[in-house]
Order: sequence, then structure tokens, then C-alpha cells
Amino acid sequence: MKNILHRTLLLITSLVSTTSLLVSCSSADDAQQFLSKLDREAEARKQEILSTPTILDREKLYYISAEGNDQNDGLTPETAILSLEHLNSLDLQPGDGVMFRRGDLWRGQLKAKRGVTYSAYGKGEKPRIYGSPYDAAKVGKWVETETRNVYMYDGELPNDIGTLVFNHGQAHAFKVMMIHEEDGSTLHIETREPFASYRDLKRDLEFYHDYRGEKRIYLCSTEGNPAERFSSIELLTKGHIVLAASGATFDNLCIKYGGSHGIGSGTTKDLTVTNCELGWIGGSIQSESAFGRNHPTRYGNAVEIYGGCENFMVSHCYIYQIYDAAVTHQHQGDVQEPLIMRNVIYSNNLIEDCVYSVEYFLGREDTIQTHQMEEILIANNIMRRAGYGWGKQRPDKETPAHIKSWSHHTNNATNFVVANNIFDRSTHDLLNIAAAKSESMPTLANNTYIQHRGASAGSWGSEGVVYTFDDTVAKSLKELFGEKSGKIIFVEE
Repeated sequence: MKNILHRTLLLITSLVSTTSLLVSCSSADDAQQFLSKLDREAEARKQEILSTPTILDREKLYYISAEGNDQNDGLTPETAILSLEHLNSLDLQPGDGVMFRRGDLWRGQLKAKRGVTYSAYGKGEKPRIYGSPYDAAKVGKWVETETRNVYMYDGELPNDIGTLVFNHGQAHAFKVMMIHEEDGSTLHIETREPFASYRDLKRDLEFYHDYRGEKRIYLCSTEGNPAERFSSIELLTKGHIVLAASGATFDNLCIKYGGSHGIGSGTTKDLTVTNCELGWIGGSIQSESAFGRNHPTRYGNAVEIYGGCENFMVSHCYIYQIYDAAVTHQHQGDVQEPLIMRNVIYSNNLIEDCVYSVEYFLGREDTIQTHQMEEILIANNIMRRAGYGWGKQRPDKETPAHIKSWSHHTNNATNFVVANNIFDRSTHDLLNIAAAKSESMPTLANNTYIQHRGASAGSWGSEGVVYTFDDTVAKSLKELFGEKSGKIIFVEE
């Protein structure tokens, strides 16, 4: 992987040095034609990812299916095991492979083993692993409360729920949290109206989760009992759906409906995620009072390494509707030893309706300064509509961006290239790319930038200056990032 990244960096650096044209497309008709073409291109990539075959050569394979039996040895499709719990207990060795049967569904958590590949066999849709413990339209009951239009789910849910997803994404719920005022009163996180309990729910599909007290969910449904209104209700339950491990590979899996991270890990080496679908992830409460806030803070990324990493790749994946970031390598940097993030590739992905498409940071100004990112490549991705998804319900509205570096972090970096990507609109910054030192800024090459005219292009550079997406943006991209070969598309209001 290191050699591939090094050769790609050299090729793109050569492209930057030999091209000198940045194309602008400013007419409304041209922009609309481009977006229509992009719709078709994104759909084609989505279908390609969803239909990717499995190509896996491992000496020892274990099989798991919905018709399996945990008394089996799992070494053939005919003797497949059944449950994630039993799979997690197996003494898998580096070099082994685990094959999930296509079309089947598991609920719970997958705990990966070091050096093991997890993929798919058979025909049909990618095997599904859901963090949601059950379909709440079919399991349990929704009971009317004394409050008009408010229903209680009559099942104990002690782990915080990020949101509820109805009919596989046709609709989703709004999570009501409380703002705690100094006088002891509490307010609705969005409307600032008085809010003290489920009895104050008023708007359709708002919900309140009393996960510390009665451990019940309360949902306002103005169109009747939720179980009768919807054919499926998935619960984004707090907890990572997949716990990653060094050397693990995840290929051709569908990972959905979790309240924390889809695939999460601390410091990890040689982690690969390919040909996967990840959607509807995040939103559970990370902390009740982080950053001195008077309200809870939510979180949740599709694929995250929190800590040092080496040889980390996410490629050819379809990632959508994530509360925070689609992909991220990050750390606050509050460790004494040097923190290194080396050989990171995000390539050929389709990312839609996440608050951040790519997020990275490795240290605050007040932490040790020897942390470093090296050989980072973000290439050939289609990234669309940052901040347009269900994460727009977050209280901090001025955060979305396709690339999010958090300007207050040091982000020391070398050989950092962002090339051949499409950045299609954001509700806030198109790109947030900043570092304490100008030499740590990435090189941008041959990207396409699409944003509403007059909206935010982003916070850029070592000074964190905010740029507007207007007729000056091409010059700014060239001066700050060396972008000479890109395309700018203005979307008129």
C-alpha cells in the first residue's frame, strides 16, 4: 500500500506542475446540466459499489449464515455458524477469512480479530450488519401516553438512541435534547421552547429518550400508532457496529443503523475497508457536558481511527446519512509520545448527505507539537451535499464541510494530496482546510468545486481566513493550494 500511495503522490504532483488552467462554469444552465450529469455519474458509482463481487483468497475460511448453527465448525457453507456472538468467540488467526452470506441480516456488534478479512459469499445483496437491536415496528409495542399524539415504546432501551429511521430511510426522527439554563430551567434544543419531559413533545416525529430514568423512547406521531404508520423502525443504538483491529479487512458488507461509529478503532495499523455500504450512523450522546456546553454533545462516524494509524484505506465504498464524518483519522493529540498518521488513502468512494465527508485532525495548539501526518491521499471521490442529511438537526449549524480539518488544530503534514475529487455543495463550508503552518497544507489538483454563489468556500490556510465562493475563489485555490487544473461550478440561488 505504501508503494502505491507513493507512486500516486508522484503522479499527481507531476500533474500539478504541468497544468495551468482552472476552468469556471458560471451560467445557471451549464451548472444545471453539470449537476444532472453528476446525478447519473453518482448513481452509476453507487450501483457499481453495491454489486461488487467478492474476490478473496484465504487459506482458511469460516462461513456464517442466517440458516447456520453455532454447533457447526463453520468451515464450509453447509456447516455455517449462525450468530455474531459465536463468531466473536472464535479463535481466528491472522490470514483467516470470514464469509457472511449475501442477503442475510445480523443484529449486534462484530468484534474483529487481528489480521482477519471479513467479506461475503453467495449471490444477492451485501450481507447486512445492523446496530439496531430489532425492527421496532415488528418487535414490541407502541403505547399511547396521556399526552396527545405521543407514544411510548414499551421496551427497555438503556443505551442512548441517536435517531429512529422509518421505512429504510423514507423518514427519520428528530432527537430532542435539553438545554440546561443557569436558573435550572430546561429548553428544547432546537426551538428554545420550555422542555422538561416527553409531555412537551409537539411536532411530528420528534422523540425523547429517557435512557437514564425509565429507559424508554417517546415519539410524537401525529398520524397514529408508529407501528401501524411505518413498516419498519430501526433504532440507532449507542455503540460501534464493528470494532476494528490491526490488519483487519472489511469487504462487501452493509453496515447500518448504529448510534456511534460504523467501523471504529483506536490506534491501528493496516486497516482496509473496501466495497462496503455504510449508512444511517451516529447521533447518540457522546457527553452530557463536553466543551463546557449546557447541552449534550452527539457523535458518530462511518469509519473512524482515533489515534495513530499506518496503512489505512477506505476505497470504493458508498457512505451516506452520517451524523458526523463519513471517514476520519483523528486525535486531540493529548498524549506525550509522538502521534503519527501515515499512509492514509480515501479513494473512489461515493459520499452523500454526511455532515463531513472527510474529517482529520491530530492536535490542538496546546498539545505536543511532534505529531505528524505523512503520505495522505484523498482522490477520485464523489462527495455530495455536506450538511444536507439528517445531521442537520445538530445544534451547531456552522460546521458542515466536505473536508473538515478544524482550524484550531496544528495538523502537521507532509505529502498530503487532494486530487480528482468532486465536492458538490455544502450548507456551510465547501472545504475547511487549515493548519498552523503553511507547509502543512495539502496540495489540491484537478478537483471540481460546486457551491452556491456567495456561500462559504471555507476556512483555509494557516491563518484560517474565511473565503467566499465567488469570482475570486479560483485565484485563492491556486495561491493557497496550488490548484491549477480544477473546475468551478457556481450554483445560482
